[in-house]
Amino acid sequence: MGILLKFNFLPDWLFILVYSIPPLLLMWLIHLGFQKFAPQWELNDRDENMAAGGIASAAALTGIVLAFVLALSNQTIDDYQSEIRIEASQIRNLDRLLAASHGNKIKECRKPLLDYSKSILQVEWPKLQQQIGSPITTAMLAKLDDCVLINSPKAESQSATSLEIIKLMSQITESREKRIANSNSSLSPLFWFVMHLGLMLTIILSALSFYTPGIIRVINCSIQVITLCMLMALTMVLDRPFSSESNGVTNQPIRDTIAHLEAEK
Repeated sequence: MGILLKFNFLPDWLFILVYSIPPLLLMWLIHLGFQKFAPQWELNDRDENMAAGGIASAAALTGIVLAFVLALSNQTIDDYQSEIRIEASQIRNLDRLLAASHGNKIKECRKPLLDYSKSILQVEWPKLQQQIGSPITTAMLAKLDDCVLINSPKAESQSATSLEIIKLMSQITESREKRIANSNSSLSPLFWFVMHLGLMLTIILSALSFYTPGIIRVINCSIQVITLCMLMALTMVLDRPFSSESNGVTNQPIRDTIAHLEAEK
């Protein structure tokens, strides 16, 4: 979600809290505009009850949609996290095969593998928040790939091991491409247009419903707008799974793999 990129300096919890402030201000400005430019639009008791029912229905329907999308976003994060674990496991398995191979040449590829793993963590992971990969990590992967292809065991007795090493390299490359693609996956802009249009209509109807503002009526309308805004903000946060270690995909499996590679070196 592009709007969230402008608020990356805010913690997720603070973004969720402050996101409702502009809609609340807009609701009050629209209310003042109705009073100043359309004083004849004052609602009677029956109209106010109908308006309150319409607001409640719109808020309920929007909340149901957002709750469904939140469930899908959580499932997506779990799926992406599982793929990170698989990628870390592939790197660890490749290191194990390189260490077990005969010949010092192929074992020298363990250092480029470690360098590549560190590059994922230190260089590329922050860029995933911007939904792009790192050319530095691409170069590290290419260096590792060249090392494996050049130094793979050529003896017939080692052909199975060589094929397994090359197969793992292909899987690691595919996992990286999938990780970068996942970081660029988000809900359609059309979805957010419809959600914000619904929020705008709710705000207008709320502003009109407390034309003669009673404290309970104002609080009721404000709570509904705040609830919708918080749900939308939470969905925005979870829609960018690589933007937050606390609420999104974590790089802990890669960290653990690096620690393992360094310990086995």
